[in-house]
Amino acid sequence: MKILLPYSNAHGRKFNDKIVVGGIEKFCHSIYETFDNVKIVEIEDDTKVKENVELIKKSAIEYDADVVISNWTKASYCGMKIMDCPVPIMKISHGNNPMISTLYRFYKLKEFGHSVFFVSNYQSKYYKDMAKRTKSELIDIDGYINSGYVKGDKPKIEYDTKYDCITIGRCDPNEKKPFLLKKLLKDTKMKTLVMTNRIKKGRPEYEYYKRNKDMSDTLWDLEYEDVMNNLSKSMTFFQTFWQEAYGLTTLEALSRGVPVILNTRDNIHAAETIQKRYLRFWKQKHCTKIPLNDKDALIYAINSYRGIDRKEIQDMTWDKHSHDKWKSHFENCIDKTIENFKKRYPIKKY
Repeated sequence: MKILLPYSNAHGRKFNDKIVVGGIEKFCHSIYETFDNVKIVEIEDDTKVKENVELIKKSAIEYDADVVISNWTKASYCGMKIMDCPVPIMKISHGNNPMISTLYRFYKLKEFGHSVFFVSNYQSKYYKDMAKRTKSELIDIDGYINSGYVKGDKPKIEYDTKYDCITIGRCDPNEKKPFLLKKLLKDTKMKTLVMTNRIKKGRPEYEYYKRNKDMSDTLWDLEYEDVMNNLSKSMTFFQTFWQEAYGLTTLEALSRGVPVILNTRDNIHAAETIQKRYLRFWKQKHCTKIPLNDKDALIYAINSYRGIDRKEIQDMTWDKHSHDKWKSHFENCIDKTIENFKKRYPIKKY
């Protein structure tokens, strides 16, 4: 099986860069590490749609790819110009994009015989609500794919924790808002850590970065392993963004035995399904949902996890999210994508 994997360098980081800036980028690395025949096509400028689409199509043909896996919702990856791609596109949507054009792109992908996958039921509900509100067409998606898995040896459980709470997220003021953790707990004695990325002058997020760049207990531009090592040293993890489509950092925290606190609106969050449910108890013990930006609820939730069995959290997470299970399901989704395309457009060798 040959996979063509377009990769966006929009944040100034190439595929082989040691610093991974976001969940989609990490997901692309997961695909590359899992499957043998993956060709990366690096996209330097997302705005050059015509050139990017031509590069993707040409690369797919020359590589004799069985499938193109598209992970971004911009025009270069799933706009009208790429719809006639002679290789089936497996579109995986990782976010809750408010643009109405997103629904249209999903619809056209299906119309041209390609496939669309989401990463959570919450995401599906988001787009159903959008379609109803805007009276737009909503396609039946082809399934769900988890944003991550656990693999290798289980990390060592850190019982002598250094921090009361940690968060990880892109340095942006609109979605991730990592410094919300500092804002909510600034008048407490709790030890907190924010891990995020620096922003270059001229980017829209620069003012947010400038306001927070001198914040204490903040680590910038760490390599992935360093981020995970610091995560293990925290008693809890705070998922600041209420509208996550999946919440990969929740999986990463739980896999290290770190319980998670979810910032929510209307008491729902996509990441709550990542934890493994107890069979005998209705209450979910590994994730706690709090009302949006509620300082008192956050403090209470952090304190509620003092002395919890971190090993149990880790073991249950590893059981649910094994790499073998993820790979097997992903292979089935690729097969479905190819079969869908054959039904719409019999595949030819170009």
